[in-house]
Amino acid sequence: MRNMLRPTLVGALAVGIAACADDPRLGTDPLRPSFAARGRAPSVFVVDVSRDTTAQNETPVAANPTNPDNLLTAANDWNYNDGVAYNVSFDGGRTWSATLPDGFIPGLTRYTNDASTPGTGFYDAAGDPAVAYGPDGTAYLAAQAFNFFTPPYQIALYVTRSSDGGSHWSANPVQVSAWENKIGKSKGSEGQFPDHESMAVDNNRASPFYGSVYVTWVQFNGFGTHSPVQVAHSRDGAGTFSTPVQVTKGPIRNNQDARIAIGPDGTLYLTFDNGIQGGKGTANYVSVSQDGGVTWTPPVIFSVYNNAVCLFPPFCFNIPGAPFRAPSSYPAPAFDPVRGRLLVAYTDVDASGRANAYVTWAPAARAADPAAWSTPVVLAGAGDRFGAELSVAPGGRYDLMFDDRSYSGNAVVDVTYATSGDGGASWTETRVSTAGFDPAHYGVPCGSCATGIRPFIGDYNGIASLSDHAVMTWTGVAPKTGALNTNLEIFFGSVTP
Repeated sequence: MRNMLRPTLVGALAVGIAACADDPRLGTDPLRPSFAARGRAPSVFVVDVSRDTTAQNETPVAANPTNPDNLLTAANDWNYNDGVAYNVSFDGGRTWSATLPDGFIPGLTRYTNDASTPGTGFYDAAGDPAVAYGPDGTAYLAAQAFNFFTPPYQIALYVTRSSDGGSHWSANPVQVSAWENKIGKSKGSEGQFPDHESMAVDNNRASPFYGSVYVTWVQFNGFGTHSPVQVAHSRDGAGTFSTPVQVTKGPIRNNQDARIAIGPDGTLYLTFDNGIQGGKGTANYVSVSQDGGVTWTPPVIFSVYNNAVCLFPPFCFNIPGAPFRAPSSYPAPAFDPVRGRLLVAYTDVDASGRANAYVTWAPAARAADPAAWSTPVVLAGAGDRFGAELSVAPGGRYDLMFDDRSYSGNAVVDVTYATSGDGGASWTETRVSTAGFDPAHYGVPCGSCATGIRPFIGDYNGIASLSDHAVMTWTGVAPKTGALNTNLEIFFGSVTP
């Protein structure tokens, strides 16, 4: 979730730091997968999606199952609309619809990008987008909307849809949930808000819940209280949503980062992380539903963190260098239909202090059995790796991306793609980003910050798998357009292994 301040149209400086690729050092650790030392380089292309004058961050991505060239991404938009940006492509990501002047979701915020034209929404700001396509090509976007400055400070979750692949969106988003007393406090120790929502659509023809739309989130109720994982579903294409189901209770209190993966038979696999009060990510949990999200098994731990990556200054920061807020540790689930297994990627800090990417899996029928989960394989590099995102291609290819400081002596952030064609036994890697940058020196507009910016590149990235390639989105920087380094952009990469 972002802290919103009225932005001004200012920009940021692109950094082109040349770096030499640095192959992962395997050592003799048997838990680390093997890597191809050399071979044909994957086909990679990268484009700047946003192409505007201020910041975007938090970048999901989805591919239309009826047209794989139709792609959708979204972001927190720090332009004048203070809402959710969207960009759509119909040529496989080579070109994208414009962010300015009107590439934002209608019906959420009271602003447009024209100060003289009011928005059609009710809220001061909106953010934390999630995107998906349904089996008929309908595009869906979930976001939270909130009144930071306008009493009584309402906060709610919405889903909107598009019938033309993402080019145009409904002006009447459907409310999924609302803070029950209509008074939300979006930050501080009494924070009360839905956080880091995610969305999944059942595109499996054999599923009895084919076409169902699922939204999950964590409802923060203030420091020291339970933050339950919630799930709501729609059977009518996001026309209406069920009453949210609370999945967690009792001692499973401090939850975050809930996501759902769906099996071919419609079984739902919900993952999230849980920490001690004031902490984050001490363990990853999984819960399973076989009735379309109506009931869930008791959550069980399937992996435990050594020292979860925690990039959230000034409250925690545990990798070297100046602090910046970026994707930290969370479980990213995906379902392998070929091997019949649930797999999860996450990042953790090892005993040496290096952040690595990890992947673990379990047979689908035993996903709720802690003993069934594999020993995590470790994808270690020459620098810190964090913000792991995972997807699986229809043929069983694993696609993984993460922010990576391996190409620069652990100094600047790039993006790496890793893939496995043998169920995670071996992996090949390639650098996707064309230039690295230090997120400590770039950020979003911040009127209360001494520098005028807050170093915040977003809490998550995005990846999606197609039959022969993977597509991914992340936050990078573009040429400076104003006095400050605030021109964070959505970048898109396509990689063919």
